[in-house]
Amino acid sequence: MSKDSQSLSSSQNVSQEATQQKKITKVGARYIQIEEFKDSDHHRGYFCYNCVYFVKPHHCAIVTDEGIDIQGHNSGVIAPHGLCSIWTPNKEEIHGATSSRGSSAAATEVATSSLSDESTPGISAQFSCDFCNKTFNSREALKQHRIKEHNNDQ
Repeated sequence: MSKDSQSLSSSQNVSQEATQQKKITKVGARYIQIEEFKDSDHHRGYFCYNCVYFVKPHHCAIVTDEGIDIQGHNSGVIAPHGLCSIWTPNKEEIHGATSSRGSSAAATEVATSSLSDESTPGISAQFSCDFCNKTFNSREALKQHRIKEHNNDQ
């Protein structure tokens, strides 16, 4: 087996180094897979497909494939039509968002904003740095930490 094939021996074709990182459970990420969205345009909206952490075809860099979602379902994948609370926009995947309630420019700004409302009544969110495990109360604070402390904007 070559060195390259050894590093990809995971059943998910993800490098072993990546699989050794601690991932968030589906419930912890408030992941939900709604089958009615399966045939939707995944280039619009807050779908996993549009998230910077989505790894095609059915994985996430920070949420486990295994386990139950918030509805108790276990699909064994992170679906492109799934949704979760740690969604971060992948501007390269989002195509011309429009809204029936406003202008397309406003909708695009909302869909691609790097800031989001992490406050859900009764639920507190924590965002952990993959490099040093320091925790933050918002994705934006984590992003600024990664840039400043680790020279990494991912």
